[in-house]
Amino acid sequence: MDIIAHRGNNRYTPENTLAAFMSAVKYPIKGIEFDIQWSKDNIPVVIHDSTINRTTNGSGAVRSFTLQELKQFDAGSSFKESFRGEKIPSFAEVLNWSKDHSLKLHVELKQQSDNHHLFVKSCVNEILQHGVTHSVIISTFYHPYIAEIKKQAPEIETALLTKTPIFRGPNYAQKIKADGIHIRHSFQSIRYYRRWSKKNVPVRVYNIKTIREAKICKLCGVDAIITDDPRAMTEDFGLSDR
Repeated sequence: MDIIAHRGNNRYTPENTLAAFMSAVKYPIKGIEFDIQWSKDNIPVVIHDSTINRTTNGSGAVRSFTLQELKQFDAGSSFKESFRGEKIPSFAEVLNWSKDHSLKLHVELKQQSDNHHLFVKSCVNEILQHGVTHSVIISTFYHPYIAEIKKQAPEIETALLTKTPIFRGPNYAQKIKADGIHIRHSFQSIRYYRRWSKKNVPVRVYNIKTIREAKICKLCGVDAIITDDPRAMTEDFGLSDR
């Protein structure tokens, strides 16, 4: 079972920053997960929320700032003073950084309010231009994006995101052209993991907070867990350093 660092090593470093990703790869993980929003000048940037309020020293919608303007805000000191000066990275910066690491990049596209086709195109173009097509898995809660991704670049692996089990999940995934299912861990969801995995659909489970939950996922045959604490998870499963 693979271990994926959720927004980087976000328990100990500011989420969705290069510092978080560099910290995460100190552990024998197989991937990192991060989120994409769109700047005012239509550049994909790495940040979870639609506003910069929670994770920076600024306020306002991500979409209301150009990339250059977003770079003026501090994305580290609100987490811890020692991270002062950390910036919101562009998608391109993370893709460049990733070339020095053997990782799968689990890229969540956040739903935008408009220009859906162009938003997806800008993200896909970055992946193609950086030559990392086979290192990326794109996931999203906004399932119409998945067909758009496959239309633009069918070779890019995709996954639907869901907070709750979906009736006939593998059939639904096939219908919307998703290659895998990413689902929030819950007592209700557990009984679906093995069932879906037996259908040869990659199942990756997020919101894994404890070693016990991770062990349950492993017993149920899931492909990967997405966790805020890659250090604890990798140490418990006895994985050696790369």
